[in-house]
Amino acid sequence: MSAGHGVCQDHAHVFITAARAMGYPARYVSGYLMMNDRIEQDATHAWAEAHVPELGWVGFDVSNGISPDARYIRVATALDYRGAAPISGLRFGKAGEAMSVALQVQQQ
Repeated sequence: MSAGHGVCQDHAHVFITAARAMGYPARYVSGYLMMNDRIEQDATHAWAEAHVPELGWVGFDVSNGISPDARYIRVATALDYRGAAPISGLRFGKAGEAMSVALQVQQQ
């Protein structure tokens, strides 16, 4: 917090913590965001949702300062990143590993 920066996963967690502290149920959402200026992307996106009385679950993309709209593609929802991680696993032994990702988000 004192550094004044972070990524969307960090922003979502800060929002969730604050919402829960104020008594609002909140959850973490991972997925993709269709960007206006490019198709190729480097990573997934994350945002938060809080349950607001009279409205239901409302999305908040703290990183972009907007509420999610039709450009957002939900993949998983959970209490936090661990529950909605797009990739997780375990490795045993001394073997190395590498991961290569190519990601495009566009409307068909």
